[in-house]
Amino acid sequence: MISEIDYGGVPTEIYRRLRDRILRGSLKVGEQIKIDAVAKEFGVSIIPVREAMRILAADRLVELPPRRSPVVCGLAPDDVLEISRIRLALEPLALEAAVPAARNEDLDACQELLGEAERPNLDGWEKVDLNRRFHLALYAPCGMPRLLKIISDQYDGLTLCAHFLVVRSSSHGTDSRAEHVQLLDACRRRDVVSAMRCLKAHLDASRDRLEKAFSVSVSAEE
Repeated sequence: MISEIDYGGVPTEIYRRLRDRILRGSLKVGEQIKIDAVAKEFGVSIIPVREAMRILAADRLVELPPRRSPVVCGLAPDDVLEISRIRLALEPLALEAAVPAARNEDLDACQELLGEAERPNLDGWEKVDLNRRFHLALYAPCGMPRLLKIISDQYDGLTLCAHFLVVRSSSHGTDSRAEHVQLLDACRRRDVVSAMRCLKAHLDASRDRLEKAFSVSVSAEE
């Protein structure tokens, strides 16, 4: 049963918990999600569960076939390309404005996140979350809340699935950490040109890692 949350937030809470299960792999691609079973588990009616499913469908984490249970979605090649294009379009815009506005304490917070990412025995989900927090913290001083909201939304749903594929594969690790360090160093020097160059190189490399991880995942399922 869901506890310690406002009833008006029940659909969002169910959405978050189911999203976490999908991203962690507890709910597999192609698996059906039984609405009645979810309602029973959380001690609610089917109404907030259906609303949670609609939110998951908007994130393209589930499909809602007519007269059938929702089904967990997987990544498609078009999703990989779209994710990369969105990041390349939006994140440099935020970074360009954030670098001159960032305070030392803002960058120190980013450094702390990089330090957390060095902890041993992190699972894939924790790596994904730290990557997300690092990028959002780096862009936070940009002073454009609408842009930040759009970027933040991209790190939910399929983007998190995509990053999880990458951190689960052997293509992620030393290179990504080094790219983050170089990016943060350019920001500390208030070198906008170098920071933009580092970010674009990082996003290009992330796209390549994502495409490789995706192809490996698809091959494993065939």
